[in-house]
Amino acid sequence: MFDKESYTLYKFHKQLNQSFQNKRELLECALPALLSLFKLNRVYFFNWQQDRALLSLKMMCKKEYCMDMQEDISVLNEPWFLKSLLQDGFVVSTDLSYPAAYVLVRWQKPTMSIQGEKVSTYMAEKVGVIRMERFRKNRVFTGEEEKLIKALAKEISHNLRNTEIDQAKNQRLAVSTALNNLATVFASSLRLNDGLELILQGVQKYFRFDRVRLYLTNYDGTKIKSILGVDISGQVTTEDGSALKEGEKELLREVFDSPNTYTSRKSVIYIPLKVQRNKVGFLTFDNLLSRRKIGYLDFISLKQFSTQIALAIDNAMLFERVQELSNYDELTKLPVRRFFNEKFADEIYRSKRFDLTMSLIILDIDLFKQINDGYGHQIGDWALKEVSRVIRTSLRQTDFPCRFGGDEMVIMLPRTNGEEAKIISKRLQERIRAITLPSRYTDGKDVHLSISQGISVFPQDGTDASGLLEKADKALYYVKQTGRGAFALYRETVLPRE
Repeated sequence: MFDKESYTLYKFHKQLNQSFQNKRELLECALPALLSLFKLNRVYFFNWQQDRALLSLKMMCKKEYCMDMQEDISVLNEPWFLKSLLQDGFVVSTDLSYPAAYVLVRWQKPTMSIQGEKVSTYMAEKVGVIRMERFRKNRVFTGEEEKLIKALAKEISHNLRNTEIDQAKNQRLAVSTALNNLATVFASSLRLNDGLELILQGVQKYFRFDRVRLYLTNYDGTKIKSILGVDISGQVTTEDGSALKEGEKELLREVFDSPNTYTSRKSVIYIPLKVQRNKVGFLTFDNLLSRRKIGYLDFISLKQFSTQIALAIDNAMLFERVQELSNYDELTKLPVRRFFNEKFADEIYRSKRFDLTMSLIILDIDLFKQINDGYGHQIGDWALKEVSRVIRTSLRQTDFPCRFGGDEMVIMLPRTNGEEAKIISKRLQERIRAITLPSRYTDGKDVHLSISQGISVFPQDGTDASGLLEKADKALYYVKQTGRGAFALYRETVLPRE
């Protein structure tokens, strides 16, 4: 048979032997039980901030209800109180006109700290104090009650520890689920830029860091190509990797070469993103502005999530790489016809909507068949490469060339009228005329390349892709019929107008 103390402990244990979502929910169960067991008028729970000598009131229970409270009480000038409570775990106040007893509650909570370059995760000790009050002066706390209160405080301590661990696990699971969903959306989209913004905004939303940044490497992982960042405003910013300061570049190299799964510098945590040996980039986060401590759950969740981020980025980069290879001609490094047609359709739509002009150049290499037949296909390929190199290096950033087929190439010139297109054609003409076939294949003769070019203009010569291509091709035909090595606008040719 149980004695009275054992039976009370058993009943109390049974009441607390359940899963609580958080510390507050546990206290809402434990404090009213104490209220009933010891016929108390009021019971309070404080967090004890020992480093600041403060008791922070969190909850008060009386009769049949509990309420959240917020009050800090300094115990700096009461060393006897602290010493007795820490030593005995129980003390009775002599300052009130009615009996009040304090009992110590100790438990552990998952946490982390950043010291220099080291991030430590551990179970930190937390201390709380329960104050029990009886308003009748003669209702003092007996020695038997003190013994039972201490035993019940240990039971509360044990349950607080389990609740803190369960809460961390549940929060971690919730965050992981949310971030997994985020990574799944990113991975399924296979669109790197949009996906990365989604990832950063999601991390910012769930963790509320002051700043989250993502450093992306180039495909072979030898340098940083871009940096995406998001701050507390939620706005995503993009920087070019070349803008990095030298010291930051050195830090990034150090992070990549480190055998650790993270690096910390000046309260900024750097998590390298790797897939096997592929260096994908770095995820960094900090609270430098708010000075808010980075929590254990945040760090552990992001550290684990970094693997999924790395995989998603690696997949997206691989997809982009494959797509890029399929969009560009291997020999000339120019976009292929299919890719050009997509861009051309977009630009026509944009030009119509905003009433913009646009020009189109079709060109081919003069007497290319004779070059192939006379000097061999190897020299023909060399000529194509050289002409393509000149095209790539002579155009503006907004211009879009492509290899249309054989030695025929097309160049789209957005927001460019006919006269401006002629200036570009003249530049191409002069630079390509300076190309000389290798003398070892021409018996020492100077054999120069030349091109013929036909130009059409939107909307004067056509308002759709087929119309503009047709008019530019007719202008090219006119140039070839009148001597080659030149260029002409469609409207300036002697061909019949349509």
